[in-house]
Amino acid sequence: MGVSLVGYCLDLIAKISLTCVSSMRYTCTLASIYMRHLSLVKSLSHLQEEQKHSEEVALDAVGIALTRGTLSEFFGGASSGRTSLALNLLAKLTALGEVCAVVDSCDAFDPCSAAKSGVTLDSLLWVRCGGNLEQAFTAADYLVQAKGFGAVWLNLGGLPMQKLRMVPRTYWYRYRTRIKETPTLFVVTSEEPVAGSAAHRSFEIVRKDTVWSGLGRYKLLREFHLGLYSRKHFYGPQTAAKIEFDYSDV
Repeated sequence: MGVSLVGYCLDLIAKISLTCVSSMRYTCTLASIYMRHLSLVKSLSHLQEEQKHSEEVALDAVGIALTRGTLSEFFGGASSGRTSLALNLLAKLTALGEVCAVVDSCDAFDPCSAAKSGVTLDSLLWVRCGGNLEQAFTAADYLVQAKGFGAVWLNLGGLPMQKLRMVPRTYWYRYRTRIKETPTLFVVTSEEPVAGSAAHRSFEIVRKDTVWSGLGRYKLLREFHLGLYSRKHFYGPQTAAKIEFDYSDV
């Protein structure tokens, strides 16, 4: 059975290599075939395992909790802390042994920074899309179909907002429907809100104060003070948070 399955996969790879027109298209096509097989396995053998996960995942650093099986978004300007919050979530889930995925729309994900944030890279699937919006959404769709992931992070930072505003709302409802009643957290980060009413939680992140250390002309960035504002649940009060920088390895 194992030999025949390997032979079948090698035959599929050979056929794909003859028809692909670029290495990026080859990667996405091969990934889609792999995820189709993964979907068949996960839906049968991991059904009882999925029920063991808690319904909410708490982010203690900012005092919020995200519900599994829902779509949440963090948005804000450059250096607002949205990436740090996403890494904090991945670090917590991978530390518990869960497998997570990152859909990197503009190749902005830094594995070194993720590792320093506590993310277990061996439990992380990294999909690079090279700035292609369509490939990013297609990759995210395959991942939510596969199920079994602790979190799927769709990072849309760096993409023009004009293009993101043209994305049909049905895409977001499709993601929400597919992850419903699964242990997966679908997280979106961008400069502006994009998911609309399909998002269960929507947080705006605003950078307030910047703290520097040292004297004279040359100073080190020590920390950011952030404001986290919920756009859902009757616009609750703003939550304070901060991001600290560690230069011990420099």
